[in-house]
Amino acid sequence: MSIGERLPSPEEVVGRQMLFFGRSDVQNQFFSIAFCLILAWLISRRFWTYLTAKFPEVTEFYWNDQRLSLRQYFAALLNHLDFPIMSLGLLNLSQIIFASQNWKEGLLFVAIRLLWVYLIYQFFLVSLYAIFPLNIIQKFHYRLFAPLLSIFIIGTIINLYNNVSQIAQIPLFNLFNTAISLRIIFSLVGGLYFWIVIVGLIENLSLDFIRLQPNLDAGSAEASLLLIRYFLITLGIVLILGYIGVNATAIAAITGGLSVGIGFGLQQVVSNFVSGILLLFEGVLKPGDIISIEGQISEVKSLGIRATTVKVLTDNSEKIIPNQTFFTSDITTYTGSDRLVNCSITIGVGYDSCSQQVMDILLKIAQEHPQVLQDPSPSAFLIEFGESTLNFELKFWLDDVNLRTRVISDINCQILNRFSQLNIEIPFPQRDIHIYSQSNRSLTSDS
Repeated sequence: MSIGERLPSPEEVVGRQMLFFGRSDVQNQFFSIAFCLILAWLISRRFWTYLTAKFPEVTEFYWNDQRLSLRQYFAALLNHLDFPIMSLGLLNLSQIIFASQNWKEGLLFVAIRLLWVYLIYQFFLVSLYAIFPLNIIQKFHYRLFAPLLSIFIIGTIINLYNNVSQIAQIPLFNLFNTAISLRIIFSLVGGLYFWIVIVGLIENLSLDFIRLQPNLDAGSAEASLLLIRYFLITLGIVLILGYIGVNATAIAAITGGLSVGIGFGLQQVVSNFVSGILLLFEGVLKPGDIISIEGQISEVKSLGIRATTVKVLTDNSEKIIPNQTFFTSDITTYTGSDRLVNCSITIGVGYDSCSQQVMDILLKIAQEHPQVLQDPSPSAFLIEFGESTLNFELKFWLDDVNLRTRVISDINCQILNRFSQLNIEIPFPQRDIHIYSQSNRSLTSDS
């Protein structure tokens, strides 16, 4: 905007736009565009319904972690491009008709240009489906790509009869002696939203790449990426506030209000926030760790600044644990320095058994189990001379605490079967119980 040029008022902007849409030639073009788009959509849906019935194994997409096969990619390409291609064909036909009748066709030119942008956008989207997991691209399609395309289309339409740059500078109200315009509001709200979404997209793609690397610790990498994510979000907030020109007085007022709120009711929130920062910096807890909390074995699913999500392994439920809990309670971790889990089985046999034979059997059973680690190797000991048994202990290692119950059960069954085959007795307590009635005692006394 040149110096001295007057900014239009909001009422003038709305009036101009209504005047533009009220013109008969504009309405005719809008009706023609709407008719072409609706007709193209109906034809494309009918065509896709026919394809799904004819080739269901190719046209069915499951939005999970899988990637598209080559045949599914071409089907997805057809699904995403048929509507814009048909729309372009119908709009070009409408343009020819308008030109033959000497009607104005400027809006049709704009619609065709926007549809070309939409066609390129759809091709770009399907290309991402072929490279990255479907669920990630599907999520960010609606959070990032579609909003950006919508803003571009709306801005193009408004700019047909208004200057978007002038509209963005119209002051709406004053806050802390600063004029708040549409540009400031959009930069603060939209800029922060898109910045957070883009950082999340980078984090998701980085995690997907890390999981494909077998030599990298995915849990540690995820914790590091989470820390980087919050740093970038904080940096983005500072940069956006600096861009819109928030002055020091406003920041001081906001900070003062927050300090009062923290002093009265946000102590727990701040405590959890600080605890989350410490957990991420110290690295004592990371996604994938197996811990015992509140007497339940759980797996850490995700770390957050305020709380940590864990999955209880016994019933597959999930719990949200405030971060300060990890600093105020005793937490047992099975994956702190490594993921090795020590298991122990105690069993007693009769005194007539050969102790060396029993230990050899126990060791062989443990070594033959596919889940038992050979390094550290299993070991067996004669640990106690019991009242009626020789007590042995079998110790072995696993690399996954989730396998513990099942492996112990397998080995116990193998021990029972092997001892039965070799006639090795597993004694059990036996007692003789003598019952005396009152009449028996009296007869014994009289005799």
